[in-house]
Amino acid sequence: MRYTDKEKAKLLELISQSSLPVKEACKLHGISKASYYTWRKQFAAKSQALESEKTKPKENHKEEYGVDTEAVEKLLALKKEHPYFGIIKLSKQLQRSEGIYITPNKVKRILEDHGFETKEPPAAPPKGTRRFERLEPNELWMMDIMYYRLKKEGRFYLISVLDDYSRYVVAHRVFTTQTADNVIQVFKQAVENHGLPNQVLTDRGKQFHNWKGISLFQELLWNLGVEHILTSPHSPQTIGKIESFHRNIQRELLRQKEFSTIKQVQEAIKQYVDYYNHERVHMGIGYLTPADRYFGVADEVEKMACHPNPDAHSFYLVGKLDGQPVRVEKDPKGKITVYLAGHPLKELKDHQELKQLLLPSKGLSPFPKNR
Repeated sequence: MRYTDKEKAKLLELISQSSLPVKEACKLHGISKASYYTWRKQFAAKSQALESEKTKPKENHKEEYGVDTEAVEKLLALKKEHPYFGIIKLSKQLQRSEGIYITPNKVKRILEDHGFETKEPPAAPPKGTRRFERLEPNELWMMDIMYYRLKKEGRFYLISVLDDYSRYVVAHRVFTTQTADNVIQVFKQAVENHGLPNQVLTDRGKQFHNWKGISLFQELLWNLGVEHILTSPHSPQTIGKIESFHRNIQRELLRQKEFSTIKQVQEAIKQYVDYYNHERVHMGIGYLTPADRYFGVADEVEKMACHPNPDAHSFYLVGKLDGQPVRVEKDPKGKITVYLAGHPLKELKDHQELKQLLLPSKGLSPFPKNR
């Protein structure tokens, strides 16, 4: 019988912790004494190799991987922070966030050399597969309700509004109930911040739709001149983009940390949405961020991605001013410069000054707190 490394490790642990003599413990678990000692020796050698890798002189990284030590360290830190990221997403995220490009094959090799398990990238969709999305921001918004349960305070509900074209979350709120009034509050918040959409797509939940008449939500849309589109019965995949966003929140945030109170959840989700909108690359939109698309700077981002800065400047495209792209760069020495249409406009002391400069401007994407 063949055992995986994980199964071998578990058997070694059980036998080493057993109060029985090694020979009897091995027999109890169905392996030979010789196998036990062979496996133990193999795992010890592997552990020693990994430890040796960690202490390898930094100058060897350039020779071994073709990238410098800082790039390797940032890749490993990114993987530890986001263990659910695959090799392609890690490569794209590092390029988008840090201006450092490491090919997916090199990412895979570096991770495996440092003890991380990697998976093969998902297969490309079959040829001829069609993706349906609107052509501009605010043509179609999706709304949906996600629930999650805390051990101490019970169930809470996240109501979100997501732009179909860009995947940008235009509004969200956390509540302890899922009422039509709460849905309307979130929709009004989205409209106040981003204007009216042409259409809104929802499922047939009672907060959105009334089987016997017109719901409060439908009445509001009617009065505003917004078309309400409903999913077909038993077809939740129609709002798959916003459901995917809610799954990501559960996997990447709520299951990574234990929350005690709703207030903690509200703050954590707010920070996650900022990160999701402005920093996290999205496979479904060509590894751009939702803000890149929503604020119309996707072309400028892709130009930067094709010609990354050799000094690995951190850059952030935040939107357009009078039709011209506004870009922010932070060089390796920590100097922050705002560029308008590719020309330096202003040097800033810190991110707080940048935030104060950008937030009052209409049409610009808010700068994340942690950048």
